[in-house]
Amino acid sequence: MIQLSDELLNKYIDGELEESALKEIHEQLKKSESDRRRLAALQTIHSELASLKMYQVSEDFTSSVMFKVRKNLKVVRKDRNFIFSIVTIFIAISLIIFGYLIDWAIGQSSGIGVLTENINNYVNTFIGSFSIVKDLFTTKNLSIIGSIFSFGIIISGYLFFESLKQSKRNLSKLH
Repeated sequence: MIQLSDELLNKYIDGELEESALKEIHEQLKKSESDRRRLAALQTIHSELASLKMYQVSEDFTSSVMFKVRKNLKVVRKDRNFIFSIVTIFIAISLIIFGYLIDWAIGQSSGIGVLTENINNYVNTFIGSFSIVKDLFTTKNLSIIGSIFSFGIIISGYLFFESLKQSKRNLSKLH
């Protein structure tokens, strides 16, 4: 008595077995109701699969999919460039504020020693190139600038998350 596996039954359905194996399978099928049910189920699956319509894809299917993928990658690169530019602006403003604070601290000190003179000259040269920006950083304007900067960060975060949502929607369209 042989054990009928699904693989063996599929070969039986496909007609891939030798005469001696066919005889053994016929005998086993006569004896076992469960094997006949499994064979019937596999024959049903086989006929359903055979009746499925084969779809042909266009010749440019791969290039079309790759074009959409590249297009989405460009969006991701634009998002990265946007974030990079916001971070750059943030760093530049932070350096300007830091330079202003150093200038203010040196202006408050008594100016002792050569080191203090060198630092003072360096800061004055650095801040001198940003004299317009320096004039903006008065006590009165500092809170306004901080508010504008915070508002810019909030808007940047909103735009970033909106672009992230759009990227996810575009990726889901590809599936």
